[in-house]
Amino acid sequence: MNKFFYFAFAFLISTAVFSQHVGIVRKNYFSTVFDPTINTNIEQLDSSTIRLGTVDPLSGVVSNLSENEYPLSINLTSATINPYSNHYYIGSGLNLLTFDISSGNLINSAPISGEIPSAYFQNYRFNPSDTTIYGMIPQNFYSVYFDSLSMSNIEVLDSTQIRFGSINPSTGLFTLIGNTSYNNIYTLAGNSIDPFQMVYYYSAVNKLIGIDLYNGAPFSVVNIQLPQGGIFENIAYSCADTSIYGLTRQSYVSTVYDEILMEYVQIYDSTTFRLSKIDPNTGVVTFISPFNIQAGGNLTGGAFIDPATMTYFFNHGNKIVGVSMITGLITSSVIKSYPSGEIAFDMMRSTQNCYGVSRIRNNNTLEIDEFSLLDTEVILYPNPVQNELSVSSKKAIQSVSILDLRGTVLIESHTNTLIVSQLPNGVYFAKVKTDDGGFVICRFIKN
Repeated sequence: MNKFFYFAFAFLISTAVFSQHVGIVRKNYFSTVFDPTINTNIEQLDSSTIRLGTVDPLSGVVSNLSENEYPLSINLTSATINPYSNHYYIGSGLNLLTFDISSGNLINSAPISGEIPSAYFQNYRFNPSDTTIYGMIPQNFYSVYFDSLSMSNIEVLDSTQIRFGSINPSTGLFTLIGNTSYNNIYTLAGNSIDPFQMVYYYSAVNKLIGIDLYNGAPFSVVNIQLPQGGIFENIAYSCADTSIYGLTRQSYVSTVYDEILMEYVQIYDSTTFRLSKIDPNTGVVTFISPFNIQAGGNLTGGAFIDPATMTYFFNHGNKIVGVSMITGLITSSVIKSYPSGEIAFDMMRSTQNCYGVSRIRNNNTLEIDEFSLLDTEVILYPNPVQNELSVSSKKAIQSVSILDLRGTVLIESHTNTLIVSQLPNGVYFAKVKTDDGGFVICRFIKN
């Protein structure tokens, strides 16, 4: 681990004491009415409210951050936190809500709008290394045809494309990044950001897709390496060890003959859950839990990482469960309690983990480091490469370093030709220094 990550990890530990684990607390209000049909009193739901709350993951106690509550609904597609401004963001209908974590009050409700006719901004995440909220923008396409029954024209959904962009939470205005349209459906509990490499990852059921935050183009697309019926969800990126963690849900089925249908059908026998991590370059999933922990995450409950204790916390039904990222074993499991009579705690997010980190991969859209002093052209070829990587530069090359996604130097050379056949397949960077003190960082793929 290089000096940068030692510093980042130490900084994360030092700020952990100030962390908060925040979410939306829901409460229902009922009244009692007499039902003459069944000749008894029954309760009926009058209204529901939300407010911002916090949870202690080791006791399960959910506390309200404000006495103010709001008669609003929330979108269960995403929520995120800006720990620097102490703001929590979540959608409500076609608006983006901003809560002040310090007071718990709702301080802004901005209608979502942007460059395309879509009022939806979903699966969003705050990136602590550039203080920007990124997310997915679905765009629907319709055709119109005449319905002879209703004697009118009606619209029919033809297709949906997904664009990538960022959003200004103060105005609700989203901005598209790049021109790439993604047809892969995204899951509710399957997205995260690597703030070091500036990559947004999302789960498209059986694929893990990485999007370059600089240009919106695919950074990587890999099949999630699990047996049939396996799902990798409740994703959380760990800045402490630069890994993507999540819960692996594996369902097991058997085939039986149904005498009524007169055919063979599959029935579920059991489901196992394990804390796991995934390699975003290969899709290989590694089990951290040695056996079934018998606890799965709520898709809208949220998950977060405590870098001080290296613990992965997630909502499991009415419980908050902590699992060691070292052993994969459950370290705590507590029932959520609501002293003020609320009923649910959704969309849990935390100010922990990646507070104060800095990016190490800069904008290489033009294959040049935006902070570089080098005004020249550098070309890597072939790219992708299998055995021998060549570097071409208009200026004399002093050295070439090959780095992995963590910034670790793997190969160093003072020539413009490097043998990379020993590297595992994946994405790497070449840092090219010239005699005049400048440098360029270029990305390449080893396959």
